[in-house]
Amino acid sequence: MIETPARVTRLEGDSAWVVSAAPSSCGACGGKGCGSSLFARVLHADEPEYRVDNPIGAAVGEAVVVGLPDGALLGAAVSGYLVPLLLLLLGAGVGQQFAGELGAVSGGLAGLGLAALYLKRRSAPVSYPVVLRRGETGCASR
Repeated sequence: MIETPARVTRLEGDSAWVVSAAPSSCGACGGKGCGSSLFARVLHADEPEYRVDNPIGAAVGEAVVVGLPDGALLGAAVSGYLVPLLLLLLGAGVGQQFAGELGAVSGGLAGLGLAALYLKRRSAPVSYPVVLRRGETGCASR
């Protein structure tokens, strides 16, 4: 199980919206900041919120630990990256065989269209992130 500390920002039925407590630095540069932390500050000035299942009934403002089952991240990466890439290449290869370069471009676009349909119609993820427990002190408070 992948676990991360977070803070509950709001509740919605049986779900909670949380903000993950990202570390200030990885420690490789002694906390002076690096390129990745600079990009994180520019691209995500506000911390993004994530919807998670809340079976323990955590309250707003509470520090919690959120977990994601092993394999869920790999499954999402395969669905989001590998399937579209394979359909793009397959479509381009088939199009190339039938109509040359223009067919390859058209086939690649058709493959990407099929990938978009696949992702849109794909059933909901098998595993959702879930609040596991309360009181993890590694969560930054605001």
